[in-house]
Amino acid sequence: MFEMRWKLAKVFITASAVALAVATASAPAMAQQCEAEEGGASKTLNTRVAQSLQVVFEQMQAEQYNEALAGLNQLISQRGDGMKGFDKATTYELRGSVKASMEDYRGAQRDFQVALDTNELTTSRNNQLRYFIAQLNFQLEDFQGAIRGLNSWIRDATACGDKVDSNAYYLLAAAYVQLTPPNYRAATRPAEQAVAGAAAPKKSYYDLNNLVYSETGERAKRMKLLEVMVNNWPGEKSYWTQLSGAYSTAGKDRDAFSVLEVAYRAGLLSTESELRTLVQYYSFFDNPYRGAKMLEREMAAGNIKRTKDNLVLLSQLWSQSREHKKSIPILREAARGASKGDLSYRLGQVLVADEQYKAAEAALVGALNKGGMTRKNTGDAWLLLGTARFSQAGPDSTEIWASARKAFVNAQRYETARKRATDWIAYIDAVVDTYKRGIELQERQIRERCEQDQGRLERDQRIRDLQNRPETDEDRAFETEFLERCTGPLGLGAEAEGGGETGGGGGDAEIAPEEGQSDGAN
Repeated sequence: MFEMRWKLAKVFITASAVALAVATASAPAMAQQCEAEEGGASKTLNTRVAQSLQVVFEQMQAEQYNEALAGLNQLISQRGDGMKGFDKATTYELRGSVKASMEDYRGAQRDFQVALDTNELTTSRNNQLRYFIAQLNFQLEDFQGAIRGLNSWIRDATACGDKVDSNAYYLLAAAYVQLTPPNYRAATRPAEQAVAGAAAPKKSYYDLNNLVYSETGERAKRMKLLEVMVNNWPGEKSYWTQLSGAYSTAGKDRDAFSVLEVAYRAGLLSTESELRTLVQYYSFFDNPYRGAKMLEREMAAGNIKRTKDNLVLLSQLWSQSREHKKSIPILREAARGASKGDLSYRLGQVLVADEQYKAAEAALVGALNKGGMTRKNTGDAWLLLGTARFSQAGPDSTEIWASARKAFVNAQRYETARKRATDWIAYIDAVVDTYKRGIELQERQIRERCEQDQGRLERDQRIRDLQNRPETDEDRAFETEFLERCTGPLGLGAEAEGGGETGGGGGDAEIAPEEGQSDGAN
């Protein structure tokens, strides 16, 4: 991430070499603003040395670095210690530049140090050499040396009123980050200065500053930085997801959602995790229908796998959208083959909400037989089963009432369901009691009518006997109807048999988790 950029370094070194190459024996050095020149008011190159360096510079411009190096080596070999200090410093300065261009960083570092140690160059050039040496230290992974050199160079350049190159701040911050352990706190200010001082936004500078803010916990600053980054590099997916995460961490969930949505519309989100996060935001912000459509679309495209968890999420989104009929087949697919009953329980919930009570009963029976649910879900499953059964009952479905009541009795075993189950049982008992009273009243009314009709038949028979009159067709029809109606089990002399019991029989024989059996609660 923080690879040394030698292209930039070579530009500086070459600019220095240009100044040297055009120098003549009679040209005075430029006066410095902040300090007097070391070694006197005027320094010049030996004429022959200047001519040799001019040739070297032309070779460097043509990128003939081997030839340039050979010429400098020959010059140093021939003149050796006999060179004046200024000639020696200038020659080694230029050879360091050639070696840097050839990626001989240690050799370049040694030559720059020799040039610096002569103390014959101007303050400005000496300071520039310190910058080059610090850059080489970074390249050679001597990060402490790079930090010392860069801080020294920045301090001296500032004292002389020179503009500090933004790349120097970048390298200083990067050196602090590369330490073991990293010193992110010390890297903060130079990282900020690198970003602020660049003539145009540089991605590497922002990346480094972003890393530093992340590691130092500067959330507000990082958020603002990422806002700039997504505008400068809108095609960089990681910036959008990081900005969304930063908003989320700051409790700005609406902003986090908006950022992810923009990235999705731009086609930047691709991983299942990113897509699922956006889907869940749709649910969180009361737009489950849009989330369900997106999830369904990404599943169809193969970007989100059709796993159990993803199917459950899709079914939940359809349910939240009141699209229960769309939710049901998806949840049924998810529940199929599941070893525990949770998904069948959820399917039962959706089916009850869609008033498909028979199918809900089957799903809930399956859930209870599979088990493995929490105590709360197990108790709620018994409650829902009772509800599904009771909802299928007609005005005289005594067996269904008994089956529903049995489910509610089982639900009473679970503390979270106990009160509702008890209320249901009381309600069913009241319904059954009303039904029984109605049956008893009906039977009593039938007996009373039969008794009245029997008395009528007896009176009619006595009258006919007194009148010596035979039975008419009407008399025979009434007697026949009376016999059919009043000699059955509800007729004269019969005992009331009631309308059926609610405490036993039917309904739960297929369910395993009864009293004494583990319900899989955890």
